[in-house]
Amino acid sequence: MAFGIAILFIATSIIPCMGQRIDKISDIKNADFGNINDVIQTNKGKIHNALYPDEFLDQFQIIWNKGIAIGPPDLLAQSFKPSENMLTRIELLVGKIGTPTDNLSISIRSSLDGPDITSISLPPEEIPADKDWIEFDFEDILVNINQTYYIVFTPWGAGMVYIWWGYDNHNFDSYSNGEAWLYTNGEWSTENFAIKDWCFKTYACHFSDPPYTPHSPSGPTIGMTWMPYSYSTNTTDPDGDDIRYGWDWNGDNTVDEWTTEFYPSGATANISHSWNTSGTYNVKVKAEDISGAQSNFSSAKKVIIVAINNDPPEKPDAPTGKTFCKVGISYSYSASTTDPDGDRIYYMFDWDDGTSTEWTGPYDTDQTSSMSHIWDAKGTYHIKVKAKDEHGEESEWSDPLPITMPKNKLINTPFLRFLDSHSHMFPLLKHLLEL
Repeated sequence: MAFGIAILFIATSIIPCMGQRIDKISDIKNADFGNINDVIQTNKGKIHNALYPDEFLDQFQIIWNKGIAIGPPDLLAQSFKPSENMLTRIELLVGKIGTPTDNLSISIRSSLDGPDITSISLPPEEIPADKDWIEFDFEDILVNINQTYYIVFTPWGAGMVYIWWGYDNHNFDSYSNGEAWLYTNGEWSTENFAIKDWCFKTYACHFSDPPYTPHSPSGPTIGMTWMPYSYSTNTTDPDGDDIRYGWDWNGDNTVDEWTTEFYPSGATANISHSWNTSGTYNVKVKAEDISGAQSNFSSAKKVIIVAINNDPPEKPDAPTGKTFCKVGISYSYSASTTDPDGDRIYYMFDWDDGTSTEWTGPYDTDQTSSMSHIWDAKGTYHIKVKAKDEHGEESEWSDPLPITMPKNKLINTPFLRFLDSHSHMFPLLKHLLEL
């Protein structure tokens, strides 16, 4: 059976509620109908980012002239429409009568008869005997912007012991995005209710999905020191937010430079950069939306920067190695050279049979590089090698090293045929005869 409601206090003038967090709204003065909207706007501006850099005061009604107490199974509610997509906490102007022993629960619902989206209960000792702003800090929840939600006030235990303060003037709408509700006799209603709007504050922040990973940067892959080069990229943001781009110019997964402006989602961003040191750089980029949500880094673009006065490696000496060879056997050849700038060196061997090695290295200047090869056909071949420094500057080809693959000797005597079939018995003789 319902205990009904009790109107406990009636004020003779309209006074804006003084918040518990006095550093947020300490300069709000008494207000009347003529300046209440100015007070509200001033209040909102001062509260924004005062103590919580990532949240702000979103919806609120801060004037009162009545307090109403209820007991179970009756409930109270206030509807509101958030202007951001994450609700972080609320504050209510509440009090208590006597010494209740049961909790006061506050919940958020998307419909009055629907389930709680989130809720929190406070014990009686945390509710003041006199009216005061009390924080109900539940888990942050995602909400739909401009959709109606409800703050539901649920007292537990027996008696009318918990009070919610509000404003009862039906000639002036102190909060146009919602209204006060009463649940009694098994139904919710606003008709002929003594309160127009309850005193409440909701705090919100913008939850943002990060932008998608940007495309790998577009731009030159080879350049010179001190010269500016232009690079571009783009991506989209799932929320349609504007985007800025952070560029990693040396591949260490740290943003070295952010674009100075935010670009519309999907628009191409351009930026110029120069390097003052020669080397190979892996350029990457990431995106950040206006709420600070960041994407992963893009795949890297390899950029080789050559010093303006960079010299290529000197022409290598002709490769060294065996010159009288056999088909089907692997032979090793070596080469080295010097780089005038002391750069590290890569080598490529040309085997003169239609094949060559990849660039191998890097090697220190004057360090020897060795590679092996097998030829499949008899004949004469001219092996040569060239060098490339770490900036991409290539040397001339070396002078060639001629090698020959002689024909097999004719096995035309019984003795030689015997040696050939029993070569394992006479390895040294077979080698001397080159069977």
